[in-house]
Amino acid sequence: MRFKAIVLVFLMTAVSGFSQDSDNWFYGKPIRDIVFTGLNNISIQELDALMNPYKGRIFDDNIFWELQGKLYALEYFDRIEPGILRPGANDDEVVIRFNVIERPVVGRIVFNGNTGISRRDLNDTIITKVNDVYNQSKIRLDVEAITNKYLERGYPNVIVTAQESQSGDSTINIVFNITEHEKISISRIEFQGNTRFSANTLRNQLSLKARSIINDGAFQEAKLLADRDAILKYYHDRGYISAQIRDVTRTYEADSRRTNLILTFFIEEGAEYSFGGITFEGNVIFTTDQLNRLISSRAGDTVNMTRLETDLQRVADLYFQNGYIYNSIMRNPELNNQTNTLSYVISIVERGRAYIENIIINGNIKTRENVILREIPLEPGDVFSNAKILDALRNLYNLQFFSAVIPDMLQGSTENLMDLVITVEEQPTTDIQIGLTFSGSSDPETFPISGLIKWNDSNLLGTGNQLGIEFNSSIVDTSSLTVSYLQRWAFGLPLSLGFDFSTNYSKRMDTMDNQNPIFNGDESYAFPDGFYSYEEYIFYNKTPTREFLMPYEQWYLSLGLSTGYSWMTSAGIFNIGGGIRFGLQRNSYDSDLYRPFNKVLRSENNSWTPKNSMWVTLSLDQRDIFYDPSKGYYLYQRMAVLGIFPNEKEHYFRSDTKAQYFFTLFDLPVSENWNLKGVLGFNAAVSFLFKQPGREMVVDSPNMLAVDGMFVGRGWSMEYRNKGNMLLDTWVELRIPLAPGIIAWDFFFDAAAIDGDNSSYFNNFSINNMRFGYGGGIRFTIPQFPIRLSLVKRFKFENNQFKWQNGQLFGNTDRNDPSRDWMGMDLVISFALSY
Repeated sequence: MRFKAIVLVFLMTAVSGFSQDSDNWFYGKPIRDIVFTGLNNISIQELDALMNPYKGRIFDDNIFWELQGKLYALEYFDRIEPGILRPGANDDEVVIRFNVIERPVVGRIVFNGNTGISRRDLNDTIITKVNDVYNQSKIRLDVEAITNKYLERGYPNVIVTAQESQSGDSTINIVFNITEHEKISISRIEFQGNTRFSANTLRNQLSLKARSIINDGAFQEAKLLADRDAILKYYHDRGYISAQIRDVTRTYEADSRRTNLILTFFIEEGAEYSFGGITFEGNVIFTTDQLNRLISSRAGDTVNMTRLETDLQRVADLYFQNGYIYNSIMRNPELNNQTNTLSYVISIVERGRAYIENIIINGNIKTRENVILREIPLEPGDVFSNAKILDALRNLYNLQFFSAVIPDMLQGSTENLMDLVITVEEQPTTDIQIGLTFSGSSDPETFPISGLIKWNDSNLLGTGNQLGIEFNSSIVDTSSLTVSYLQRWAFGLPLSLGFDFSTNYSKRMDTMDNQNPIFNGDESYAFPDGFYSYEEYIFYNKTPTREFLMPYEQWYLSLGLSTGYSWMTSAGIFNIGGGIRFGLQRNSYDSDLYRPFNKVLRSENNSWTPKNSMWVTLSLDQRDIFYDPSKGYYLYQRMAVLGIFPNEKEHYFRSDTKAQYFFTLFDLPVSENWNLKGVLGFNAAVSFLFKQPGREMVVDSPNMLAVDGMFVGRGWSMEYRNKGNMLLDTWVELRIPLAPGIIAWDFFFDAAAIDGDNSSYFNNFSINNMRFGYGGGIRFTIPQFPIRLSLVKRFKFENNQFKWQNGQLFGNTDRNDPSRDWMGMDLVISFALSY
C-alpha cells in the first residue's frame, strides 16, 4: 500500500510540476540548480551533497524521477512537490524546485519498566536519537535491539513495545514499554555420559558460563544452541563422529534475587573412528594426483571432521577458482562400523567454465565508475575467478574511498555467463583541518606542537587523484608549506605520476668546534667541544650537553617528481617506482660566535646551495589492507642517490630494506557485533649510507641515521644525536582492534641499533649497540588520524651487562639508586605510518 501511495504522489506531483509550461521548454536543458522550500529540521548541506552530482546534467524524465526517488528514499518527507523554474530571462538552463513537507522529529525518548538495564545503556543500544526525523522502521529495529540486549543479560521472557504520541505539529515522543520478567542466571553446568573428556574440558568449549565473580551467568537460548554444536564439534574433531547430545535439561532454583538455572548435557559419545581415505570419480580436468595433494588428512589418522571439511573444500575451491562454478561435487561418506573407519567417495560432474558478462557498479555518487573498474582485475569476457574478486575488494578498500564494498554474482543472459555486481558505500575523502596538532617530527629538539592549516582531497572530483595543500608551523622553530598532486592512473595504466613543491624553515642545534683542539671534522679521531677525547665522545654516544651546541637556521626549497607502476601477481602487488627532487638549501649561523664541528654545515654559510636527489623503489605487497593489515607480507627496497652534481655539499648513497609479516593469531567471537582479535606483526629493516664511486662521502648531520625514539626504538629520544651510517630497526607487535577501523591496542617489543662509519659496517657491532623497549598503547587506525600513544619501558646492555633505563613517568626519583630504574616508563606520541 505504501509503495502504491508513493507512486500515486509521484504521478500527481510530476503532472503538477510539469503543467507550469505546456511547451516542455525544459527538456534537453542543463540543470543549473536544485533548490528546496519547506525545510525546517533537515540540513540543506545533506541534501546538497545528494543533489550536487546532478547539477550541470541535461534534464530529462529519467533524471527527474531519479531525483525524486532518492529524496523519498531518505524517508525524511511526507510529501514532495516538484517544480521547474527559469533561472532568468532566457531558457538556456533549468532550476528544479522541490517544495517538501517534512516528517516530524523525535522530541523525547522515554523508557518505562527498565530496572535491570540502565537508561544510558538502552540509549546506546537504539539507533533513534532525539531530534532525528521520525522513522517507523527504525523504531521497529530499536524494539528488536532492546529485546536482544535483555536476552544477552539473561531476561529470556522480556517483552518490549513502542508507543508514539504526537507533541505539537512537528515532534513525536516515543515511549519504550519494557516488561522484564525474571532474570535467569546459570548457577551450574553439568555433564552426564562423558567418559573420554572431563567436565572442565567440555565447559571450556561453551560460550555460556556459570555465575562467578567475573561472569553474571546470563542465560541465552541462542548461545545454548551454539554450545550444543561446539561440544559436538569437539567430539567430532577427535574421532567420535557419531557422538550425540541426547538432551539438555534445565533445573530451576529460585532465591530472593533471581531464578538460578542448572544446565545438564546428556552425551552419548560412541566409538572413536579413524580415516580410511578418499576416492575420486569423474575428474578429468584435474588429475587424481592433483586432487590428492589437496588432502592433508592421511589414512589411519584419527578422524578430524574440521580438517576433513577443509580438505574437501580445497577440492571444490580448485574448480571454483578456475571458473568451474557449475560443477557438481558429491561427497559420499562410507562408514565401516566393524573397523571403525570413515572413507569418502567424491563424485564429480564437470561442466564448462563461467565467464563474466557484465561488471555493474552500484552506490558510487562521487567516484567515477572507471576509477572503480580499473581496480577490478576482471573484464567482461574473462573467466570467473574468486581470487581476482578478493583482489578487487582489497584494492578498493585500500583506496580508502569506501566504508563498505559488497560483491555479488548474478546469473547472466545464458547459463555460463555471470554478472559481477560491486556495491560500494562511499566515505568522505576531503580532509580540512585548522588547529593545533602534534608535529610528528622525530627530532626531539623541535617544539612538538604545531599550528596546522590543511586541505586534502584523496579523490579529487571523483577521479581517484589526490591534491593537497598543507601549512604547518610551530612558530618556535619549524614552519613548512607543501603543495602536492598525485595522479594514480596515467594513460589508462596503473602508472602513478606525482609532484610536490615544499618550502621548509627550521631552527636547529648542532655540535661546534670553537675550542682547541680544532679539527677539520672528518678525522677518525675528531671530537667536538664538550669532550676531552675521542674515546669520551664515543662513550657518551656522541651527545654533548646542550651548552656545547650551537644554533643555526635552515631553509630548504624543493620540487619533487615521482612515478610508479604496479603489477598484480600471484605473489602480491609488485610496484616499481622512482623520482627526482631538485632543491636549494641555505644554512645560516653567526660565524663570529660559532665554528661548526660538521664541515658540511661549516661550508658556504648564508649561501644557497643545490641539494638534489633521485631514488628508485621496489616493493611486493601481499597484505590484505595496507594501513591496518591482519595478514600478508610486505617487502620493500629503496635506493637513493643524494647529491647528483659535483657542486653539491652532500654526496652519498642511501639504501633502505624492509620486510614485514602479519597473521591473525586469534579471532574469538565475544558478542554478535564484536570479536576479540589479535594480529601478530613482525618487522625487520636495515638502512645504510655509503659513498658514491669517485667521490668523498659527505653527509650533513641531520641526514645521518639515528634511533629517533619515535618511529625507531620507541622511547629512546636521547639517542637522536648518536649518528651513524647503519640503522637496524626490528619490532614485534600484537595488535588488538578495540573498534575495528577506528582504534586498536598494541603490545610491542622493539630492538634498534646504530653503527658504522665511512668504511665499515657491523665490524664492531655487538649487543651493546642495541636499544630495547617494550610496552603498549593506543593506535588510531582511522587513515585521517594516524596517531599512536604508547608507554614504553627501555633497557640496554653496557659491557654485556643488562641495565634498566629510568623513565619520565612513574620513574625513579633517586638518581643515586639505579637499582630502582626498572620502575620508570616513557610516553611516546607518534604517527602510525603505513607504506
